[in-house]
Amino acid sequence: MQERIRDCVLQIIADSVGTRGEGAYLIDVKVKGNERNRKIEIVVDADDGIRIHQCAYISRRIRERVEGDEELLDLIGENFDLVVSSPGLGEAIILPRQYLRHVGKFMRVTFTAENGDRVELNGHLLDVSLTEEGRSWIVIMPEKNKKKGHQPIIEGIRLYLDQVVRAVPDAEI
Repeated sequence: MQERIRDCVLQIIADSVGTRGEGAYLIDVKVKGNERNRKIEIVVDADDGIRIHQCAYISRRIRERVEGDEELLDLIGENFDLVVSSPGLGEAIILPRQYLRHVGKFMRVTFTAENGDRVELNGHLLDVSLTEEGRSWIVIMPEKNKKKGHQPIIEGIRLYLDQVVRAVPDAEI
């Protein structure tokens, strides 16, 4: 059922060129509950940040599509809640494409170092390179030590995306 809903959402997004939903892309689909009390959660984003009118547009199109498809409606059940939202602050990045809209922002990154250790790094995302060929990477500028006194010169750290275990955009404190 989740794959069927995912396909439906992908088709709606593909059909949204030139509409209020244009520019959105799918991040995740979760289906919870049973036939009597189903909840469908859809997370979407856009390269310049998803807008509320885009979420509303996608939500209306999904509901129309489900209610107009007897087979899908039987699969989901007539009583369902539909939530279309953006990834919130503090939610981990799932798709490489999401890094692009977080350039310049504070992030908490867990990655696997060359020696196999897991390392946590807090800093600002400086650069992103997403490639079809080769390895995609990000550059994080580690946050400075908050102690006063002589500060060593800190350079950005390049991490290949296959090293990144978890990356979470966060509010800078």
